[in-house]
Amino acid sequence: MAYCTKCGGNLEQGAIFCTNCGEKTSIPEVTNQVETRSENRNSHESNYKNKYSRLKGILISIAVLIILAVAIYLIYPKLTNKNKHSQHVSNHVQHNDNEQEAVGDSANNPPNTQTIPSYKAQLEQLKIYAGSRSLSVGSWDITQIDGVIHLTANNISPQNLQSIFNLYDSGNISPIRDWAIKVANIADEVAMSKNTSWYIYVGDQCVAQYPQTLSNDDLMYYSGSCGVSIPVLEGNSKNDLAIVIHTMVYGDVSTANKFILPMSNIRKLTQDDLDYLTKDELRKARNEIYARHGYIFKTDEMRNYFLAQSWYSPNVNYNGTLSAIETYNVKLIKAREEFLN
Repeated sequence: MAYCTKCGGNLEQGAIFCTNCGEKTSIPEVTNQVETRSENRNSHESNYKNKYSRLKGILISIAVLIILAVAIYLIYPKLTNKNKHSQHVSNHVQHNDNEQEAVGDSANNPPNTQTIPSYKAQLEQLKIYAGSRSLSVGSWDITQIDGVIHLTANNISPQNLQSIFNLYDSGNISPIRDWAIKVANIADEVAMSKNTSWYIYVGDQCVAQYPQTLSNDDLMYYSGSCGVSIPVLEGNSKNDLAIVIHTMVYGDVSTANKFILPMSNIRKLTQDDLDYLTKDELRKARNEIYARHGYIFKTDEMRNYFLAQSWYSPNVNYNGTLSAIETYNVKLIKAREEFLN
């Protein structure tokens, strides 16, 4: 029980003034215990949350630092190695460039081999000698297309081109053949230096000159609205290298090359090419298109026949694909075989 300090009267709990004398009491105000407990609880919870947030932030910061440290530990050596590798490659390329400038040709060439320009110079020095005249086929180009070395000369002067065709018409093939053999020998050297094969084409496109003794079918096949384009020399191996379409450079077909249709891989055949062939020859002619690629035959007859040919070389990797010209010729021969059945 509380008493007034002035009049000594009883004070009610929580009274601010004495009811007897009106004196302000000195007893502090009693707060609501429930509200006090609630405020204390809220304050405690707030302090807990603040501590939890700070702890969470600290843990996240530590985790980020750990991740960064691990990332730097793992990535930095790779970056260093990559930079070293890039520098090595750069130095290697620089070294190769310097070497190329020094030799002036591809690094694939064996030591002491001639350069492409020197081969071109050799080809351009070759002449077809006809009596007192020497006939040039003009400038040559040597390029590599799909891995094959292409040797081409398609800028022959009209006078020289007609003179070459005149030799052919007169039956004087020897000067052209001697020149063609030298061209093929240079082609072999170029192809060997690149470890590949070659293709030779000599002849002008869309001109007025042509051999007078050529068949009408050949003239029609090699003609167009712009003129005629008869090859002086064409082939992709010594086995089928031909002068003016049909005359083989390396001897008679029946004895040396033993191809039934020696040009069936580089030009479209005509019906005239097939009319004189028997059914058996047609079958062999059709299969020799595949045999050129090294196709391994399933039947004993075809396998033994082509194994007896000096030019045949079996190739286990050949998948049976043909060029557009070869596909056309296979279908043409097959149609002729069916006609004779």
